[in-house]
This record gives sequence, structure tokens and C-alpha cells, in this order.
Amino acid sequence: MRAGLFVVKAAGVWYNGRMIKLTPLFSGSKGNSTLITSGGARVLLDAGYGFKATVAKLGELGVRPQDVSAIVVTHEHGDHVAALPIWTRHFRTPVYVPAASAQCLRTKCCCADIREVTQDFELCDMHVDVFCCSHDARACLGYRFSDKNQSVASVTDTGVATMRLVHFLQPCTSIMLESNHDGEMLQKGNYPYLLKKRIASDTGHLSNEQAAKILQRLLGSSVRNVVLAHLSQQNNTPRLAYDCAAQMYEQNGVQVGKDVYLYVADQFRNEVTI
Repeated sequence: MRAGLFVVKAAGVWYNGRMIKLTPLFSGSKGNSTLITSGGARVLLDAGYGFKATVAKLGELGVRPQDVSAIVVTHEHGDHVAALPIWTRHFRTPVYVPAASAQCLRTKCCCADIREVTQDFELCDMHVDVFCCSHDARACLGYRFSDKNQSVASVTDTGVATMRLVHFLQPCTSIMLESNHDGEMLQKGNYPYLLKKRIASDTGHLSNEQAAKILQRLLGSSVRNVVLAHLSQQNNTPRLAYDCAAQMYEQNGVQVGKDVYLYVADQFRNEVTI
């Protein structure tokens, strides 16, 4: 494996001196969090790892907790909200959550400024579109963040590769897309049968093959930067996820590193900004 194949420092695409950037902080079974920046806005998409580790990771990027304009939550599962109770105890950061998850998070985060998401909304200088994911949570949303020039999106924790998802991602320059598991590793692994069934179900997680199918349907769209995310540590490897997508691109005459840039987010070490 070439050094830097999966963890690469990358710059986003500039438009008129402005750009929206997406930076994975933590991605995987143990916790998920991503920083979205646009102009002066600093938005945390999920806060699913420990509070201290999240603050430290933001600090590496020159962002203080009080600089965070808002926290946008995909759903109430622990690997997406673990840091929220302590965060909201110390900071009055507005927290945007799917309406069906709001009461659950109000119970966990008694001091939080919870704002219910029922439809697309405005946040700082961005318009935020929502995508209803197929996942076994009270509600689960993917998000697309747009300014007047470009869009970035993140969709994880969904079990079905649909044309609805393709259409949601098509306007974006950069996307973060779930590539949770390798089908063969999952079936041959030591997870209990019911857990395997749940992960592979329509309300579970996208496999490498499903993610590649979505990316294939996005050929010819605006998408130029792709981060494969939310990898299972037991049922996937960065190599398998990367190769599955890269082989699809190669088979369709698309050159990775020239026509499209492909990365794999890591649970702890991420140096990718798209």
C-alpha cells in the first residue's frame, strides 16, 4: 500500500474566492463527527465521540468550541451524539436535530438549545437541505450544505442505495458517503446473526458495493471529491472500501486522482478537507 493512499491532505474547489469545506474529525463505529465551514460559519455535523477528544481535534484545526456556530445532528444513536451532554452543559451552541429525536436528546442534554428539523432550513450563510435516511432510529437525516456557488453533502446511516439519494447528491462538488461494510466480511464474521441481519437490512448501513453503485450513478454529475465514511472496524477495511469504489471508476474510464478524488475517512486520524 502506498503511503498516503487513504489519508491525503486535499484542498476543496474554490468558487469566487469562497468555498464550503467538509472535514471529517471522527468516522466509524466508535463515533462520528465532521466539521463544515463556510465563510465565518463553523458547523459541527454530529458530536459522536468524546467531548475532550472532539475539543482537541477541533483545536488542531484552530477552532475553539465557542467558535462553533451550530451542531447539526443526524440521529440520536450514541455514536453520533456522545459528546452532546457535556458540550451543551458548557456551551449554548444551537443544536439542530430531527424532530422525532428531539425529546430523546432534550432528556440527555438538559441544558441544550434544541431546534427541531422538519424541513430544509437556513443556517448562517448556508441553505441546508435534508435527506430522510432509511435507518433504525427515531429519525435519521443526511444533509446538503449550500452557498450561492456550491454544495457539499454527508449521508451515512442509511440502508438503501436509491435514485432519491443519487438525486440528492448530484448538485454537490464534494460528498461524504457511507461505505460501512464488505458483504463477505460481514457474513463470515463473528457478529450474531440478528446483528448481521440488521446491518445488511434496508434500515441498516450501506455496503461497499452499494456505495460504489451510488457513485456509478453519479458519473457525469458535479461530484469531484468523495470521502467514504462510517467504516465498520470489524466488517470492513480501508483497502476494501477504496478498491471497490476505485475499480468502479476504472471500469467506467474515470481516473482517480485526476477526474475524481477519492478518500477513506478514518476513525481517529483524518487529514482530509474537501
